Amino acid sequence: MSILTKSTPSRRTVLKAGSGAAALLAAPFSLSTRGRAEVSTLRVGIIPAYSFGIYWLVQDQGFAPNVEMQFTVFPSGPPAIEAMVGGSVDLITVGSVPPLSAMYRGIADFREISICGDASGLFTIVGAPDVKTLADLEGRRVAVTAETNFDYFLDTVLRLNGLEDMPFTRIDMQPVDGQNSLVAGSVDATVPLATSRNLIFEAMPDANLLVDGSKLPMDARPNIMDVLMTTQEFMDANEDALTEIVAAFHGPAISMVREDNDKAVERMVAWQTEIGRAGVTAQQVEPILNGYFYFDTAEVKDAFNQGILAESLRRQSEFLVSKGRIGGMPDIDALVSDQIIKRI
Repeated sequence: MSILTKSTPSRRTVLKAGSGAAALLAAPFSLSTRGRAEVSTLRVGIIPAYSFGIYWLVQDQGFAPNVEMQFTVFPSGPPAIEAMVGGSVDLITVGSVPPLSAMYRGIADFREISICGDASGLFTIVGAPDVKTLADLEGRRVAVTAETNFDYFLDTVLRLNGLEDMPFTRIDMQPVDGQNSLVAGSVDATVPLATSRNLIFEAMPDANLLVDGSKLPMDARPNIMDVLMTTQEFMDANEDALTEIVAAFHGPAISMVREDNDKAVERMVAWQTEIGRAGVTAQQVEPILNGYFYFDTAEVKDAFNQGILAESLRRQSEFLVSKGRIGGMPDIDALVSDQIIKRI
């Protein structure tokens, strides 16, 4: 598969943006940050992760002056999808797994219309002091949250290193439990949260970073995508408004993250305070915000034209089917739509 490249990468270009899945809420609430007249209104279901928060940044900075986004915050993808099906929101930001499951079940005529970011850079595999390489995991115990992006990342990097048939024992644990078990010595490696993996090295300074997703070659990234999603009916009726916010996301908003990162971090602190309702500092936000691989306008067009999004969804669907998470392959070709991307 051909993976897009950028001709003049800078520190912010292969840039990374964060998942920030901490601070998820128990129930959604609604917030509109502007009150303009004679503008299009989009009701956006959003999860308080930093890659998704870039759409809040679009509104916060006035990058889409003809659109009013009214944000409803959800704790995860499934309730956001339910809300879109029920008609209380028009489009949602969501991770990879929920749309694949929903599309397989034929819940609605869903479309993924843009990419918020590639989370590959947020994932790592950390081993005990005597585990120096991935190959050293043979016969060992690895803590990983089953049938999730953590599990998918582990499978992907093992395959990339020719170790897909290596015998080892998977221990199904939530990420925090996995890192605690690694420190306690009850497992030999884990796939931890980006937000707390440094705690492993504080408690176990001689632990080994076996894989760093942010250092993977571009043609080896798992492409764990966060996306913007709506229905075909809504997209057909609101092309101009959707085009404006998507163009603003991949244009001035991503430019701000790359070229004025300190200001972007400062606004993401506000995003978590106002939307995520979580108190965070700039020092906490910066590594997670910059942990994603973002796409500017040219890059997101390439991702669609080269089939990178579709291929990543196909591989993840195959993984979910193999794990019994979904009963069969969803219609990826129908799910991915370039209707908006080709207009920006």
